[in-house]
Amino acid sequence: MARRVRYAFDNAGRGTQAAVARELGISAQAVTGWVKTGKIEKSNLPALARVTGRRVDYFLDSSVSDEESGAGVAHAANDDDTVDILGYSQAAGLGDGMEAIEYAETHRLKFRASSLARKRLIPARLAVFYGKGDSMLPRIQSGDAILFDTSDTRPADDKLFVIMAAGIAGSEYSVKRCRVFGDDIYFDALNEKGDHNWRKPRKMDDPRHPITIIGRVRWIGSWED
Repeated sequence: MARRVRYAFDNAGRGTQAAVARELGISAQAVTGWVKTGKIEKSNLPALARVTGRRVDYFLDSSVSDEESGAGVAHAANDDDTVDILGYSQAAGLGDGMEAIEYAETHRLKFRASSLARKRLIPARLAVFYGKGDSMLPRIQSGDAILFDTSDTRPADDKLFVIMAAGIAGSEYSVKRCRVFGDDIYFDALNEKGDHNWRKPRKMDDPRHPITIIGRVRWIGSWED
């Protein structure tokens, strides 16, 4: 990870480390620590990727090469009460999941800064995927924009999360519901009759097919509590 962080900064121009620190409200020394140790919280990855022009999964998936890591960042102007949230071409599977290698930035979506503030959400830690599939009907339709908070990765019963799970083609992104039963954590689909492989809940710490929480879903056309 440290080598990838160094590569991203080295190819992003002078002042990039300071820009990341300002956007996240952390010290420049903390960012320097990422370069030295490679230890960085997942919630900080969207801001790092955006400012350095990398794909987020470049810092998550060792199979993404340096040459494939470019995101093609396009900055948009803010209105007085709006902030730009990263929108990605990555589809979050509402069925079996979509390959993580499809994760690439395409544009930004505007959200009201006041609304995000009321929800205590930090723009630099938010991102948007798009749903594809039928396993989360009727709550999420295929094509819906899904805003999620990468800093909120603690399992919570009956809440929706963007997750990464092992699939046929490798690591795959999905949106699924979290279910907590005592010390056991499962993820399941809302539409058990859909055309997908999530007809039964899957355990988060399954040793053969572990599930990683990428972020909690906070908005799908309306706010999620």
